[in-house]
Amino acid sequence: MKKPLLFYALYMKKTLVGIVVIIVNACIPLLSIAQVQDFYGPFAGWINLQRDYHAAGDGIQDDTKALQAALDELGKPNHSPVLYIPKGTYRITSTLMMQTRTGIEIIGEDPLATIILWDGAANQKMFLLNGVSYSEFARITWDGNNKAAAAVAHEWDGRVGYANSGTQHTDEIFRNVQIGLKSGKNMDAEFSIRRCRFYNCTVHGVSLQGWNALDWWVWDCYFDSCNIGVTNTGGAGNFHVYRSIFKYSKTADIALGNSLFFSFRDNVSYNSNAFIVASQFSNTSPITIQHNLIVSQKNNVMVNLVTKGNVLFENNTFVTPDSNKNYVISCVDYFKTPPADLILVNNLFTAKQKTVETGDGRYINIDNQYGIKAPMLPSLEPKPFEAKAKDPLYELTNKMTTDEMQAIINKASGKNTKAVIHFNYGSYSISKTLVVPSGAKLVFLGDGFSSLLKWSGDSAGPVLQLNYPVKAVLRNLKIDGNAKVDGVVVYDNDKPGNAVYANELLLYHGITSNLCINGLTNTSFVFENLQHNYCIKGTSVKLIGTNQQNASVLKIFGCASVGNTNTYSIDKGGKMIVYDNWTEGALASQFIHLTGAAAFTLNGAMLANSAKAQQPFVAIDSFSGKAVFAEMIYNEPHKTFRFDNATNKGQLLVVGTLSWTDSTSNFYTMNTAPDSYALINNRYNTGGGSLPIADAGNTDKAFLKGMLTDMQQTLVSEKPVYSKSGSNLIINRVFIQNSINNLRIENLY
Repeated sequence: MKKPLLFYALYMKKTLVGIVVIIVNACIPLLSIAQVQDFYGPFAGWINLQRDYHAAGDGIQDDTKALQAALDELGKPNHSPVLYIPKGTYRITSTLMMQTRTGIEIIGEDPLATIILWDGAANQKMFLLNGVSYSEFARITWDGNNKAAAAVAHEWDGRVGYANSGTQHTDEIFRNVQIGLKSGKNMDAEFSIRRCRFYNCTVHGVSLQGWNALDWWVWDCYFDSCNIGVTNTGGAGNFHVYRSIFKYSKTADIALGNSLFFSFRDNVSYNSNAFIVASQFSNTSPITIQHNLIVSQKNNVMVNLVTKGNVLFENNTFVTPDSNKNYVISCVDYFKTPPADLILVNNLFTAKQKTVETGDGRYINIDNQYGIKAPMLPSLEPKPFEAKAKDPLYELTNKMTTDEMQAIINKASGKNTKAVIHFNYGSYSISKTLVVPSGAKLVFLGDGFSSLLKWSGDSAGPVLQLNYPVKAVLRNLKIDGNAKVDGVVVYDNDKPGNAVYANELLLYHGITSNLCINGLTNTSFVFENLQHNYCIKGTSVKLIGTNQQNASVLKIFGCASVGNTNTYSIDKGGKMIVYDNWTEGALASQFIHLTGAAAFTLNGAMLANSAKAQQPFVAIDSFSGKAVFAEMIYNEPHKTFRFDNATNKGQLLVVGTLSWTDSTSNFYTMNTAPDSYALINNRYNTGGGSLPIADAGNTDKAFLKGMLTDMQQTLVSEKPVYSKSGSNLIINRVFIQNSINNLRIENLY
């Protein structure tokens, strides 16, 4: 029987509850789980807080005016969009403010030694941002000095330009403050929080406080001695937590205050009061809890979900005392009509008694084990911050011709060593394709989204072409095909060990596609926090396989898409796995069309479509593959979910979903044999509350278990293995827009 994997590097030590044994799959990759890269900078064109604004940084003088002056001019005409803060302690006595700005960056020299220290009145905010979007904040310690109400507050007032969206916090420390990082009441959406550390946040570490505070993705973060680590109990919102460590949380690591879809994957909880707690939800809240390690010496309920579910627990390990005092997991809906839904698959418990309280709802229990010996603890140390790189540097400016830029790229590529090509902020007119030659080891780096490479030529493009084999990084750039050419094209030689990894890739207004991957078998694809929007004439994400069972798999972890006419298509045996996807828009006539031998798994989603076209938003026909839709909400008036399977070669699982629809009896159309599909633990709401849909099809546990296999084996802790012989492309905060295909990756060898 396969056991859940314990992730991260393991160390020999005793747990709190007994002598340990190893429960770990030896094949798990012990590479840099947190996807740690290098820090590049500072560059001469950046604003330097000490040099340009004479901040002292000595912890004694008041640096409020210097910081505010720098923020007032940041990104304005004739001013760099990047503020660099050297090491030092910058004492501030009143709230720093920034309003109506986009594409700026605020970067400290060293996250452990670049400190902004609050020394103003109690219960005030340190930094308030109103209408600041598509920006990045990195490498700073925010110290509230046990007085400040919040360290960094993103609070768009709904009146000024630029809703707070598309922003990333990386390698920051939030400490000795009531709330570390928070949203406001309006739209503060699509936030990426990576490798940040939260110490002694006496109210919340990360706090969502508005209905449109949606798609907050928390990755590789560290929470130590906070009251609540991540929560939306301050208002509302939607978030997901991955690969993070929680220690000694006083109330809970994670707290939920409204019903939406959520996921919590590959986290470690150590001796907190609880791992997850939720308020009473009268409506359905699909939740995925996957591959977490919860270790506690307390006799508390570690997961207390007062919700109608469905809640899916997969491959978690609970190391708790074996006691009659409290259940380890409690999922009881106190509205009681109808009771909550719950599924547990392949979870491990050191306890034998009082493991799961279900409240008499629909409950599926598959291959869980009780009374196991406690496993070894993983490392409980935070993920490392980015290290400063010292690679050769080549500077580009927008006064250069395309030929001059290409000559510098060629020169840097010929050195057979990694080099940095820095595009200083400004708009670059690209009249010919910039080509990264085979064998190059280059970092293309911009000054945030203020470094724009825009097509101006007459040829077929693209703007940027990478010829594998290469080892390349694209970071903090904006690329525009000007509605004439492709944005970025990668010609992949498809050798074993090739990998493409992307974090915070934003793809907008692709004409044929936002992302197209075609004909690859060996290359590994992992996209985290992908945004792909407004593909009106084509299909936003297109995956074309190789008609082979072992074709490459496209994995998307954390995703937002708006305004696409069609969202996904898969052809020629392609395989796609999508976790935590928010899709909406009036133009979204169809979400996905599956045909042939394709395979598709969607785990965690909101699909909201206001288009009135009377057609299936999910259409599966002439299908011989496997499709899974799990833990999701459909807000699809006038739409249906259709499975035409005349050959009975396809298989479908729909589990743990909520349908907001104008039809209760005709929403699911199953034209297939009963043994080829399963509808399990699903619900609907036409305005009168959340009610169960009767289970249908193949409800045998063996069928459910087999259909969930891909989800159980697809973990966000697994990363591409960048082999020395293979090629790899890393994309980190890149915005590609207005192209025929914004990003196209093809096997043409």
